Amino acid sequence: MNHRYILVFLLFFCACPAISLSTDKDKPMTIEADSVESNESTGLTVYRGNVDVRQGTMKVTGDTLMIERKGGKTRIVTVTGKPATYRQRPDNRDQDVTAEAYKLQFYPQSNLIKLEKSAKIEQRDNLFTGNVIEYDNQNDIIRAEGSISTTDIGAETGGRVHMTIQPDKFN
Repeated sequence: MNHRYILVFLLFFCACPAISLSTDKDKPMTIEADSVESNESTGLTVYRGNVDVRQGTMKVTGDTLMIERKGGKTRIVTVTGKPATYRQRPDNRDQDVTAEAYKLQFYPQSNLIKLEKSAKIEQRDNLFTGNVIEYDNQNDIIRAEGSISTTDIGAETGGRVHMTIQPDKFN
């Protein structure tokens, strides 16, 4: 599959050294949902229905939340919804970063957040959209790709990513 990737350095475009308030990880986390099923032997916990997660300034909502743990550590957190949403306040900022997609995946050990299907991130009135967007907030990088679809004759066509940057952000 021929993916069209665009690398955008957040430091250059958005001057965002991290996407979360550094003290959020020290706050208690609350999770609310209509139901939960936890299997300690497999390390899988699934919350279903009106999922609402809060920790410090972070808020995540969706239809389903799945937490995969191995060796006592969280490996992947997946939130799905129509859309699933994410909001958090970066350090030294007065506005939240917001994101939405049909699927959000958090990889806590690598500081990566992956948004899939109709992905959108907004920060300080700057908007970035694509079919798949990855935040590598440890290295201040966004990777994005447009939608890839196959035509009737089997040829692949690529969508495009889109970013709107407000003019006063570079002054």
